[in-house]
Amino acid sequence: MAAVRGQALYKQVAREMRKAIARGTWRPGEQIPTEDKLTALYQVSRPTVRQAVAELRADGLLDVQQGRGTFVRGPQPEPEATILIERTVLCFGDQYHCPAGWHDAEEPTVYRVRLEPSAAELLNTEEGEAAYLVQRLYTHEDSGIRARYTALLPMEQITGTLLAQQPEVFNTDAYAALAAAHGAIEWREGVSARMPNPDERAALHMPEGVPVLVSQRLTQTQQDPKPLMLETLTMTAGATQLTITHRPVLR
Repeated sequence: MAAVRGQALYKQVAREMRKAIARGTWRPGEQIPTEDKLTALYQVSRPTVRQAVAELRADGLLDVQQGRGTFVRGPQPEPEATILIERTVLCFGDQYHCPAGWHDAEEPTVYRVRLEPSAAELLNTEEGEAAYLVQRLYTHEDSGIRARYTALLPMEQITGTLLAQQPEVFNTDAYAALAAAHGAIEWREGVSARMPNPDERAALHMPEGVPVLVSQRLTQTQQDPKPLMLETLTMTAGATQLTITHRPVLR
């Protein structure tokens, strides 16, 4: 490899690796040479090779498979259409409905936890306060998209309600229980995007290089707003359009 003065060495290695992919020396689906072979081929150090591989991985050209090696990614199919996911709450008197079409892919799990600083701040309570953490893995019936759902229920807010004995109930039942205990409720919702961690990518059946959408919903009282529950829904951002509506509907 001919060195280029003024350019980081790992970028020069990444450039040569891109050429090998473009020329078909390394074909889609094939494993690229091992780290030892790449250091010998380009006459560079291991850290330099790792940085070059990381750059091509970020560009979507390589797929690192734990325990197997690094492979050239094939062309990714383009989605035929955008998938519409609703994050909607409808209120019929004292009953709540979320017509999103999610179903449990696995049995929900419940843990007793202490609130971390970020969650405690959103819930306007002290760090380390006791709470239930409910975790679910959902499948969307129309699209087949998988999503991770969590709900944080501070013990202080659910004492004496159905949620103290059954924190794993669906969110619509949780809304009804919280409203019965605390009065009229409302929601605040925020959406962000980030790259998934390996566990999320595996659980959600996502290809590498695709970000996730993270929708957080805070249930709070209407009068003198007091946070009651924090929900988080994490799903693929690929070809997903998220709509959010919170509205009461009279009987």
